[in-house]
Amino acid sequence: MTRNTFLKFLFLSLSNVRRLVFLNLIFLPPLILFIYCFVHLIPLAVRYIDSMNISVLYVHPDYKKLAIVVIGSDRVVVNHLVYVFERRDLNRLRKHLFTSELNESSTLILSENALAVGEIQYPGQQLTLLGKGGEQVVTIRIEDVKEGSIEILFYNSRIPQADRMAVLYLVGLIASFLFIAGPLVGISDYTQRVVFHESKGFSYLFDSIRSSFGKSVIICLFFSVIIGAIVMNIYFYIFIMSTDISVFIAAINFWMLVFFFFILIWVYPISAMSRDESLWKVMKKSLFISFDNFDFTLRVLLLLCVMVVISVVTLFLMPGIAGIFSFLNTALKDLSSRYSSQENESTS
Repeated sequence: MTRNTFLKFLFLSLSNVRRLVFLNLIFLPPLILFIYCFVHLIPLAVRYIDSMNISVLYVHPDYKKLAIVVIGSDRVVVNHLVYVFERRDLNRLRKHLFTSELNESSTLILSENALAVGEIQYPGQQLTLLGKGGEQVVTIRIEDVKEGSIEILFYNSRIPQADRMAVLYLVGLIASFLFIAGPLVGISDYTQRVVFHESKGFSYLFDSIRSSFGKSVIICLFFSVIIGAIVMNIYFYIFIMSTDISVFIAAINFWMLVFFFFILIWVYPISAMSRDESLWKVMKKSLFISFDNFDFTLRVLLLLCVMVVISVVTLFLMPGIAGIFSFLNTALKDLSSRYSSQENESTS
């Protein structure tokens, strides 16, 4: 990326600061709603999925946050084990969970640090686990245990109070996602007109958002699912598995993440420029531009990371989503001029 490109972006931003701030203000309410609903909904969703197999019937009132771990034995004559830990102790014990079947010292460490330990003898068993002082810690029901599996249920005494709000959180999450994802191509199109020095009113912005709403949602949903899945894989192999091979797999996933970011970086500007093209063609164009101009794109990506951090600090008012799209469109304009000059040289 050239110094000229960045200076052009700064000049355009200062010249159109009111427009950019206005766009960011429109974008801010659904973003706040999305973050609020997401933060509250994820623990409920995780708890619901886990509780499909593990039901908590009773918890001692002294324990507010627990981790209930079920380790399925892959040996015929050995029963499945259940450990109950304080939630804060689980992270330092994760590596012992995955080696307990192979390492007796790991089993000993788990037993010493657990509040209670028990064995599952048959599916659907109701099990009461007693603490080291003989007190009843939890009563649970395990529907089924797969051999060689490890299941973790996080119990939080405060979460059941929020269960009735789950539907409202879900509706708020979906609505805010649509209001965030839908306008992105339209905002990119409007900032593109600004970059190309075309005078357009806000009526053009709303027309552009309306005509590209569906396509914009599909793009955002596609990349959200892909990138979210890769991030979850990285987290799992680094923080949960924590073995030599898992670090290697996490490294592969990291480069996959970088690869998709290289595709994503030009998708919205190209979508605004090529309205009639399919997402697949837009992605291929974005991939070609990224790797045909690898050094340029890498610098753009690094600057984008800095801009996102600044946006978070300023509550997405500056540069915010409008400033980020303005920056990308300025960079794409610079690249387009390079390709145009190459064509002119080849024809002359």
